[in-house]
Amino acid sequence: MTNLLFPTDFSTNNTAALDWVRLFARKTGSTITLIHVYRPMVVDTTLPSLGDVGVGVIASQELEEISHQRLDQLADQLRAERFSVQTSWRIGSVEDEILAAATEFSADLIVMGRHDLNTFFDRLAGSAVSDVTEHAVCPVLIVPTTDDGHATRPAQVRTIAYAMQQRTQQSDVSAQTDSLIEAFDAELRILTEDQLDNPPVDLIVMQLYPQAGFLDKLLHPNYTAALVEKSDVPVLVYHQSA
Repeated sequence: MTNLLFPTDFSTNNTAALDWVRLFARKTGSTITLIHVYRPMVVDTTLPSLGDVGVGVIASQELEEISHQRLDQLADQLRAERFSVQTSWRIGSVEDEILAAATEFSADLIVMGRHDLNTFFDRLAGSAVSDVTEHAVCPVLIVPTTDDGHATRPAQVRTIAYAMQQRTQQSDVSAQTDSLIEAFDAELRILTEDQLDNPPVDLIVMQLYPQAGFLDKLLHPNYTAALVEKSDVPVLVYHQSA
């Protein structure tokens, strides 16, 4: 593992996920790639305006500049902690740009925070996490947080649970956990699907299997999606090789 990709919107909900980025970077010596996806304000010129439309344009430019500054500040903070850091500021769809950056920087792991999806805007963020998890070409670590950005579990890996599914092979377990066990000197536990309701472990590892049609979804329910949305334990998702 040489490159960790961390998408940030600078909210408090990223704090806990950043602690996991620090943990993995220290244990693996990886470079941290910070990415911020900026979504510019769009001024609707078809609506009546009480003031100068140019004011909105200026405000958008100021927000853009602030986002650049905050990304640089976070990078400087991590460099001061002796981490190797690079940055990528982008404009576009959040999930699309994260996936593009993962390919561009050959990311070995994407780390994203996730909190309970209570509001419309929370659901937008949650959708981005789900979409990235489903379509990423590298593993994705989803870190659950409380609404105020605190971690539901401390950033540590002493016990790892591998989530066995109907299609899981023993070779999958070894390939996806051996390096983690070595890096963190962790204990491995094998859990079945009915034991995954917030088990007393620090990290859950599981594989995402592509589903082809209704029958496949019926015979092989997507437990990965349920864990991503509801687990209080960080979930590390691997993808089936093509």
